[in-house]
Amino acid sequence: MTRYSLLVLFGICNAVVFGQVLSGNWYGTLDVMGQKLPLVLHLTDSAGIWKGTLDSPKQQAKGIPMSSVSVNGKHLRFTIDKLQASYEGELNDSMVIRGKFKQGAFTAELSFNQQEGHQLETKKLQDPKEPVPYLQEDVSIHQPVGNFALSGTLTHPVHTYEPDKIPCVILITGSGPQDRNEEILGHRPFLVLADRLTLSGYGVLRMDDRGTGKSEGVFYGATSADFATDIEAAIAFVKTLPYIDTQKIILMGHSEGGMIANMLAAKHPEVYGVISLAGPGVLGSALLIEQQVLISKAVGASKKELKQIRAFSESFYPLLTLDSLNVVERDAEVFLTKYAKSIHKKELRENGITDRTAWVKMNLDAYVNPWMLYFLNYNPMVDLKNINCHYLALNGTTDLQVPAPMNLDAIASYCNPGPGKIKEIKALDGLNHMFQPSATGSPNEYGSNEITFDNTAIQEILIFLDRITQ
Repeated sequence: MTRYSLLVLFGICNAVVFGQVLSGNWYGTLDVMGQKLPLVLHLTDSAGIWKGTLDSPKQQAKGIPMSSVSVNGKHLRFTIDKLQASYEGELNDSMVIRGKFKQGAFTAELSFNQQEGHQLETKKLQDPKEPVPYLQEDVSIHQPVGNFALSGTLTHPVHTYEPDKIPCVILITGSGPQDRNEEILGHRPFLVLADRLTLSGYGVLRMDDRGTGKSEGVFYGATSADFATDIEAAIAFVKTLPYIDTQKIILMGHSEGGMIANMLAAKHPEVYGVISLAGPGVLGSALLIEQQVLISKAVGASKKELKQIRAFSESFYPLLTLDSLNVVERDAEVFLTKYAKSIHKKELRENGITDRTAWVKMNLDAYVNPWMLYFLNYNPMVDLKNINCHYLALNGTTDLQVPAPMNLDAIASYCNPGPGKIKEIKALDGLNHMFQPSATGSPNEYGSNEITFDNTAIQEILIFLDRITQ
C-alpha cells in the first residue's frame, strides 16, 4: 500500500559538483522504478562556498534547495534534508559527473553532463486509442458528508435503453492522492480497466480522489473511513442513472481501494459484488512490516538491515494506537528519540539526514498522522466476515506491497458470503502489485514495464463479472 509519490521519487533525485568549472547548469536522468526523471542542477561557487538547487521539469518542480554541498577535488557530496537523500560522485575527464544516489536501502546510479537531453517515454501498449466505440461522460458527484464535489468519468456502451439496463463497476483507487486513472509512473491502470470493461458491456465509474485532479475537498488528514464516504456518494449517484441496473453495482478496488470496498460491502448489503485487486486481508501493522522487509530486500538491503527494520517496526508500531493524537505523538517521540541514540551519525549522513533530531521528525511526520494510524490499526477480518455479496480477490505472486500468501489466505478464511454467492480467491503467477508481469516484483520495474495491467488478470475479472451478472 505504500504509494511511490512524486515527492518520494523526487527524494531520489540528487547531484553534486566539484571544481570551479562545475558552476552552471548540469543535466541528468534518474531511473526511479523504471520511470525516467530528467533533472537539472544549478550550481554556484562563491569564494569557495558552494550552493545548489535541483529542478525536475517533468514533475514541474523547480529550485529545490540543497542542504549541503561539499567539494573536495573531483569528489562531490550533497544532501537535501527534506528528501532524506544524499549523492556522491566524481567528475571525470569527459566532463561527466558519475555517482550514486542513496535513500535508505535504495541506491541508484546517477550521472550529469552539460548537454541537455530528452528521454523518450516507455510505450504503454494498452492505452486505449481514440475514438472509442462507447460513451464517455464527465460527471460531478455531490459528497454530502463533506459538502464538496467529486469529479469523475463514466463510461458505458452506446445502446443502454430500457429494459436492457447494465451493471456498473465503481473503481476505487489505492493509497495516496490518485487521479481517476490511478496514474503512476506513466501507467493509467484504471483507464485501461474502464476501457476493457466498457467494451464488454459494463458501465464504469472512476473518480479523482478528494482534493486531487478536478475533485474538491481536502485529501490530507483523511482516513480510509473518510474515503469510504466518497464511494458511498458514488454509489448513490450511480443509482440515479436510468440505464444502470441498480441491483448490480460492483465495487472494484486496488490495494487500499480493496480495503475500502470491503468496508462498504459489509455496511451496505445492496452492494452486488466486490473485486479486490491486491487488497489487504491482515492487520495493517502486520502488512506494513512485511511490505517494508520485502521491498527493502528487493532494493538491496542486507540481512542485518532487514533484521533491524523488522525489530524497529515490531517495537514501534504497538505505540501507534487510535488514542489521542497528542498522546500517540508524545509516546512516539520518546521512543524515536531513544532509538535514534543507537544510530551512528555517519549512517544518518549516508542516508541524507543531517542529525538525529531530523530523523525523529521525519519518522513522526511519516507515522503519526490520521491516515497511517487508522491503517496500522485496521483489521479487515471484521468487515470480511460481514460481507454477503459475490466476491473475487486477486493478487500477483510477486507482489511485494500486499504479499499474496498472507493476504489471500486471510481473505479466504474470513470471507464466506454464503449460499448462492460466488467466491473466488486467486493468486496470479508472476504478476506484481500493479498486475504487471514481473519476475521479482520490485517497484523498480513498474514504470519501465510496457504492460499496464496483464490480460490474464483482466480476463479473470471479466469471467467473474459475466458469471455474477448473467
